[in-house]
Amino acid sequence: MPRKYAKVITITEEKIELVQKFVDAYHSTQDCIDSSDVEGATAKYKDLLDVYKKMASSNIDPMHKELAYDQLVKVYNGIQNPVQSSSMHATTHIIAAAVLLVLFSFMVFFKPAVFGAVTADVNQQTVVQDLNLAFVESGSRIIHLDDLPKSLTISGKVDGNGFARVYAATQGSRFLLFDNDLVKINSDGTFTAACVHSCSKALGTKDITIDVELSNAALTIYSLEYEK
Repeated sequence: MPRKYAKVITITEEKIELVQKFVDAYHSTQDCIDSSDVEGATAKYKDLLDVYKKMASSNIDPMHKELAYDQLVKVYNGIQNPVQSSSMHATTHIIAAAVLLVLFSFMVFFKPAVFGAVTADVNQQTVVQDLNLAFVESGSRIIHLDDLPKSLTISGKVDGNGFARVYAATQGSRFLLFDNDLVKINSDGTFTAACVHSCSKALGTKDITIDVELSNAALTIYSLEYEK
């Protein structure tokens, strides 16, 4: 028992340290945006993206990953459109950073079983649905899943040096399933069971639309995987 307890404390401290790094990188990037230093903001954004990738591949709760991703997108948009007032940016990024710290601080006071730790359900089964769809340009495809999914991941391959994003859309929502800048890609361009906002997303329907966005890249989707 003591050995198991020590391991839990270590994992929790690593999570908190990772979150703090994200908040610090967020502040640094937003400060450059507020001072209209686009070059500096671009350099800081790369650091922020690196930290986010580590968060995305960790076992931090998906809700917190989505929150961090939202802030990442806001910073990116701020770099692309640095015309809003500095006071508005300053207020926004202070509030956002505070929210991040408050949410993640719960991991210090509550057991990992409540925040951040995933417990397998013996009644859940992983379904692999082969697709073998090739995209050389942006497009959409309607997919009928065999069962109602409680999560959704994707496996395939990216060719080229551009970006590839995949969204999963239902009648009521649209969320990011894959982004080659945010998930782990092997040296040969392949990826397995990747997800961004769909790692524990219950879709509530068997019919989804896969929206693929490509720029200077090609994408092959080998399969979709989900828990039923």
